[in-house]
Amino acid sequence: MSFAQEIEALSGQNVNLCFQCSKCSSGCPLAYRMDIKPAQVVHCIRLGRMAEVLNCNAIWFCAACETCTSRCPQGLEPAALMSAARLLAARHDISPKVIQVARFFETSIENMLMFGRMSDLMLVAALRLKSRDMFSDLPLAARLFERGKLNPLQLPRGAAHFRRIYEKCLKLEVASV
Repeated sequence: MSFAQEIEALSGQNVNLCFQCSKCSSGCPLAYRMDIKPAQVVHCIRLGRMAEVLNCNAIWFCAACETCTSRCPQGLEPAALMSAARLLAARHDISPKVIQVARFFETSIENMLMFGRMSDLMLVAALRLKSRDMFSDLPLAARLFERGKLNPLQLPRGAAHFRRIYEKCLKLEVASV
């Protein structure tokens, strides 16, 4: 199976629909942080440039906001392609080159496993602990707390249910490899 076919199988997308209009790149709010733009990622997938795609930071910076998807005149979902590329990168033991991105992905999964859904407060706290930068967000946290936007006593529930779903997904993923 070619690289493009693997990405298509994982994402459910047909990369050959793309005619390189670059609307995905021009609308992407994180394109300025990417080494190659979303349209270039799609083009590299079509050309079978696996190393270039799996080693770029674009697949890791993608926030899956789907602005690219909403702008695509062909109905292609570049966010799904980015997600599939991240999955393949992980299968090939390729980590994000930017340590903060790797830390964010790892901490997000830990947060979901611990609480069953994303707890913003706990995510930020864990990220700050890992980066050893505990106090840079304190002024912002104080303002959020004053406005009632931050409740340290409100912790999410449902972790056990999420863990069961997550473990099923992992088993299915391993079975498909």
